[in-house]
Amino acid sequence: MDITRQQAHPLRGVPRELINIVGTALALFAVVAAGGLISSVLPDNGSPWLFAASYGAPAAVAFVIYWWIAQKL
Repeated sequence: MDITRQQAHPLRGVPRELINIVGTALALFAVVAAGGLISSVLPDNGSPWLFAASYGAPAAVAFVIYWWIAQKL
């Protein structure tokens, strides 16, 4: 049985801008969630740099993933 092109690419009809907006929103949510989890396990007398790094590290990973996807498109 042959699969049509429409069935093979379900996101084909969705505008690329909408996919970009949804992907960015999901990435921001993931960065805030991961940063919150990391900062919750830090000691109370921790350095402000550790707090900043707890959000900076997931943000850096999200940026690398975004850059990699942008290179593929």
